[in-house]
Amino acid sequence: MRARDVEKIDIAETRSMHSGHGKAYLGLAFAVFCWAANTVLARGVANDILPITLAFWRWAFALIIILPFSYGHVWRERDEIRKNLFPLLVLSFFSVAVYNSLLYIAARSTTATNMAIVTASMPAITLLAARAILKEVPTLVQTGGVIISAIGMLIIIFKGSTASLFSLDFNYGDLLVVGSILSWSVYSVLIRKFKLALHPLTFLTMTILIGSLTIAPFYCWEAFAWAQHGLLVRNMHVFLFLAVFPSIIAYLFWNNGVINVGPGKAAMFIYLLPLFGAVLALVLLGETIFTYHFFGGLFIFIGLYLAIKKETKFRTIT
Repeated sequence: MRARDVEKIDIAETRSMHSGHGKAYLGLAFAVFCWAANTVLARGVANDILPITLAFWRWAFALIIILPFSYGHVWRERDEIRKNLFPLLVLSFFSVAVYNSLLYIAARSTTATNMAIVTASMPAITLLAARAILKEVPTLVQTGGVIISAIGMLIIIFKGSTASLFSLDFNYGDLLVVGSILSWSVYSVLIRKFKLALHPLTFLTMTILIGSLTIAPFYCWEAFAWAQHGLLVRNMHVFLFLAVFPSIIAYLFWNNGVINVGPGKAAMFIYLLPLFGAVLALVLLGETIFTYHFFGGLFIFIGLYLAIKKETKFRTIT
C-alpha cells in the first residue's frame, strides 16, 4: 500500500475517532443534566418519600421499562452473562445499589452546599482511582483543567463569597456523600477495566436487576418500619421520570462515554452538575441566577475544554 493511501486511512480513522468522542462528550453532558434533574426532584420529594423507597422504586420501574427492549439481547448473551457474573455483581453494587441510595439518605441530613462541595472531589478521586487501577496518569493540561473547573464549581457553591468557606459544618450526611462519591469513582474506573463484551442494553438491564435485588431487603425493612399507604399512586410521575431519564438514558450515555474517553475525562463532566442544577432550579423552583453562576460556569467550561482537548496525551505507567 502506498504511503499516500496509508495517510488517507489514518486521516479517516482520526476523523472517525474525534466524531465518536464528540458524541461521547455530548452524551456525558446530557447524563449529568439528567442527574441534576434527579437531584432537584429528589429534594422536592424528600419529605414525602423515604430514601431507600425512592431508590428501590426508581430502579424497579426502570427495569420494567427497559426489559421489553433488552430481553432479546439478555437471552442471546446469557452465556456471556454467566461468565461475567462477578464483574456484573461488583459494578451493580457500586453504581445502582450504593451510589444513589447513599445520596438519597444524605439529602435528609446535610445541606445542598456541603453535598456539592464533596461532589467536587469526584474527578480528583476518579483520576487517582484510574492511576491506581488502570495505571493511567493525567497530563499537566488535564490537571490544570481539573483545577480550573474546581475553581468554577467552588465559585458557584460559595456564591462568590469567601465568607461561606469558613462557616461549613460537616456531619454524618457529608460522610455519606463521601461514600457515594467513592462508590461512583470506583464504578467509573472498573467499567473501563472490565470492558465487558455485552450489548449496552444487556449490561444496563443486568446492573439494574442485580442492584435492585441488593436494595430490596433494605426497602422491605424501611417499608415495614414506616408504612406509606398510596405511595406509588401519588408519586407515579416521580418514579417514571427517575426511571427513564436519570436511570436508563443517563446510564447508557455515561457508560458509553467512560468506555470511549476514559473515567478521568468522563468524571470532569460532573462539574456541570451545579451549573445544570442552578438552571433547573431557576426554571422549576423559581430561584434566581446570579453573577457568580455566570463566572463559575465560565470556569467550568474552560476547565472541561482543557481536560478533554488533548486526546493523545493520557499516558500509561509501564
